Amino acid sequence: MNPAQRQQAQRLFEDAIRDGTPDPAAWIATQTLDSQVIVEVRRLLAMHGANPTHAEESVDETPIRLADSLLGQVLGEYRIEKLIGTGGMGRVYLARSTINTAQEVAMKVLGRSVTTQVAIQRFAREADVMKKLHHPAIASFYGSGMYDEGDGAVPWFAMEYIANADDIAVWCDKKRLNLRERLGIVAEVSDAIGHAHRMGIVHRDLKPANILVAVSGSPKVIDFGVARCLGNDVGMAVVQTQTGQLVGTMQYMSPEQFAGDPRKIDQRADVYALGVILFELISGSYPHDVRALSVSEAARIVCDEEAPDVRSITTEVDESLAKIVAKCLRRERGERFADARELGESLRDWLRGGPVDELAIAPESPAPTSKSTRPNRGSSSTHALESQSIRRSSGWLVPTISVLLVTVVGLVATDTVKPQWFVDQWKSLAKSAGSSLPQAEGAPVVEGISIDSDPPGAKVTIDGLDVGLTPVTSSIAWNASSRSAMIVISKSGFQSQTHAISAAPRGGRTAPLQMHVRLDPATAVTAP
Repeated sequence: MNPAQRQQAQRLFEDAIRDGTPDPAAWIATQTLDSQVIVEVRRLLAMHGANPTHAEESVDETPIRLADSLLGQVLGEYRIEKLIGTGGMGRVYLARSTINTAQEVAMKVLGRSVTTQVAIQRFAREADVMKKLHHPAIASFYGSGMYDEGDGAVPWFAMEYIANADDIAVWCDKKRLNLRERLGIVAEVSDAIGHAHRMGIVHRDLKPANILVAVSGSPKVIDFGVARCLGNDVGMAVVQTQTGQLVGTMQYMSPEQFAGDPRKIDQRADVYALGVILFELISGSYPHDVRALSVSEAARIVCDEEAPDVRSITTEVDESLAKIVAKCLRRERGERFADARELGESLRDWLRGGPVDELAIAPESPAPTSKSTRPNRGSSSTHALESQSIRRSSGWLVPTISVLLVTVVGLVATDTVKPQWFVDQWKSLAKSAGSSLPQAEGAPVVEGISIDSDPPGAKVTIDGLDVGLTPVTSSIAWNASSRSAMIVISKSGFQSQTHAISAAPRGGRTAPLQMHVRLDPATAVTAP
């Protein structure tokens, strides 16, 4: 079968089972005369597990309807109402809680044709991933279990149902959003993916179809079916991806995904996909349009050719924004943003109209792959953006030390001062400070921070740890490899804010860390 035939078969299959499945002999032949398409639809229906409502040998010429065996069944506390989607791993249904009838959920059920051990592990891993993620821009997880109708148990899980949603590209075009509004949505999505990255989870299949926008205008990231868990989280079902196996959607895959080496796929693969989405939403085009190409030709283009400057397609983009997009799309992963949170912060700096940190969007040397599920500040290859209310002042340190060293060497060389004098002075100074030795190398430096908000009473987390409600005073421990800390400020009814604070420079700062943020009201819910 060619791609057009396969696409037609998939469409007919989905049409056939949406409200009840017609018998292939009586219905499919009325839709196409292509025998290969008919055979493929029949194969898909058999995999789906539909059962005839009456005997196929019936002489009635009316198309025989096939009922989905799961319709009306109760799994856990949810009653399945209708099929809303199909995929390679199974089916997705709209279900309703039997306890709270107002609650609708999307229920994913593994297909019977893919109940291999690896498929079951992958399905369970997706449920485990979603269970770990708690972010307003990620579809919520509600529960999971097993279902057995006599042919063997299959797993299922229930997640948040986003009614009347569109994918992010369709939503932006349908609502005719301007550039700033589009960037605002991408910043929210970046926050969500940044949350996953801090939990050691890489989505690996970010694309508009997996980023839905509700009627309220709030984005929701879905489908963590091929997500990769970095580090050694024994609480998750670990499924290894074989070297050479491509994972993702070709149009949004990074160069390292095309290479097929899972050891090189980390948070920066998601950053690349977000860059493609950003490029698409800004320009209506793609950095590399490989949709109609073979895998080998697509891989050659993505791996060997630099993405074009988005300004070559649209004049609405300034230099700073073009650099942000370009940094996402670097072929070398070490030259991209270290994770999605840095991308989101850069976009917010641009939206605020403030200066975008040139260090944060300039190419840098490659960074090592994170080997922990916890945030690894030392693995970042870029400088985190500082909050506008915090300034680093360490430019005086290097020249001052240089002048002192030159002076000391000159005094010793001319025999004006004996070396022992410096030793004695150092011991005296250390003793008066309450210590006879300097601080051990690598010992953490604890720096206090005060955080306030307008309105007050906002929840504050630092690197995922809850430190209280504003106004609040806390501290951050920096070690030798620290690069930044992530501060999230949120309050019900207001848009949350995320700030990346650069680690204290050697010699410390000239002023204490202080933050004051103004929270914007949450987007009002509008009728669809």
